[in-house]
Amino acid sequence: MEPLDCVVIGYNEGDFQDYRAMCEGSGAGSPTLQIYSKEYLEVDGRHHSFMDGLSVLRNKATGRNDRYHVGEVHNLAGLYLSNFLRKAGFTAEAVSVFSAEQERLADLLERDPVVVAVTTTFYVNIMPVLPVIDFIREFAPDAHIVVGGPLVDNICLDGLGEMAQGLLHGMGADSYIVESQGEGALVELIGALKQGRSPEGLANVVTLQGGAWVSGPKKPEANNIDHASIDWSGFSPELIGRTAQTRTARSCAFKCSFCDYPMRAGALTTSSVETVRHELRKMAELGVKNLVFVDDTFNVPPKRFKELCRMLIEEDLGLNWYSYFRCSNARDEETFDLAAASGCRGVFLGIESGDQDILANMNKLAQDAQYRNGIAELKKRGITTFASIIVGFPGENETTIQNTIDFLNETGPTFWRAQAWWGNPKAPVYQRKEIHGIEGEAYNWSHRTMNSREAAQWCDVMFEKVTESVWLPLYDFDFWALPYLDGKGMKVDDLLPILRVSQEIMRERGKAVPDSLRIAALNDDLHKAVATVDMAPSRFEFATA
Repeated sequence: MEPLDCVVIGYNEGDFQDYRAMCEGSGAGSPTLQIYSKEYLEVDGRHHSFMDGLSVLRNKATGRNDRYHVGEVHNLAGLYLSNFLRKAGFTAEAVSVFSAEQERLADLLERDPVVVAVTTTFYVNIMPVLPVIDFIREFAPDAHIVVGGPLVDNICLDGLGEMAQGLLHGMGADSYIVESQGEGALVELIGALKQGRSPEGLANVVTLQGGAWVSGPKKPEANNIDHASIDWSGFSPELIGRTAQTRTARSCAFKCSFCDYPMRAGALTTSSVETVRHELRKMAELGVKNLVFVDDTFNVPPKRFKELCRMLIEEDLGLNWYSYFRCSNARDEETFDLAAASGCRGVFLGIESGDQDILANMNKLAQDAQYRNGIAELKKRGITTFASIIVGFPGENETTIQNTIDFLNETGPTFWRAQAWWGNPKAPVYQRKEIHGIEGEAYNWSHRTMNSREAAQWCDVMFEKVTESVWLPLYDFDFWALPYLDGKGMKVDDLLPILRVSQEIMRERGKAVPDSLRIAALNDDLHKAVATVDMAPSRFEFATA
């Protein structure tokens, strides 16, 4: 079996029961426990993540052992990095989801990789990394483990002080890459190790020297996005499946005050329309039917978005697509017409608030009228809409929350979800913390008009009062489950009744004195709704004892 230069490991969502314990341990009234209360399905007395719960109910009807998981849509970071390494002349393979692909990962580790790279997109602490590194040490003890991505960037943002040193030691990797891109640093690291050289002193690489973590020189990367486009012909149809993620841009053109991503990722950089055309042709040849564009604002710049839509129409590859979408930048009917004609089936709308003052505090550069018009135009063309809402941003109060409730009921997006604001101390709003009276961070904060526990309570109020849109779970689900489930045969019209009855179950079990008979009846309705959907088998299965 051919040795490997690198194995890239994508996402590790962790154990749901550990997540449950963490949420319950945060205490009554905490935002984390409030979020959890709207995340799980209870089947046979056991709490499951929403997707796992659907899988268990399906298996009761089919007798199979399917584990439906959004990770079947292969982790884009893993594909992108392994593709980048291949273009640099190395052999590389990627694993999408650690928890669901341990057998495949073990097989890859048996090929004695020189380096195993662990990505950290979406992680807010080091806990998901620990079991991954333990697994690598067991199956490939001689491999050099490098960890990179947003988690490492955040840990090292203020330098390699005592806290950063402790966290890097705690993860237990051999080195770390600190760079918002980092692909070039990974290439240099693998090259050095293959030549028997020490990685000490490599640009953007942190290594252990004399018991302390020491960074090589900082050298910002500006990798050419066209050159780094994915050669999809290098991956098998079985690995990619019917639904796949891709990107056409890096970073974000906007500077919302709750988000630090543009500061870390640099200026917005876009690939050419011809590069996208070539990628999509190869993806269609693999059998991809549903595309997920992960660009932070796919319809920005507006002129380029129209060019991409026209290209999709011209190519006529039979592809449906889903993306983030910014209503404030969809300024004419042609934009919506082109989106629909080119295969748009669903969009993630970062609405954040239905109150104009809160939008101004967030620096959203969007008007209420633009949101209302955008949702109406999308719905008119049969495009699924998901409205994401932040509750408790500085300035939030009962009136602003009622305005958001009214907005959701009046516009009626297909799906919605609200979460308490997560206080990111690196975000621009913290530069005005004295003005807003912000104290604390993460899910433990207060400011002049609200605190985090009050925000959690208001999320529950909204859950009850928003009646013209359907709640969408977050953990292991989110908007990005829609194209995945569509690829398995569960359409939005199939999912809506399942979510509606699930929402009624959540409402009933949230009462001071839940009606157990009503919950049992609703569970019967849920089981029947799931059983009636004809779904293709999953690629993953539940582990058997």
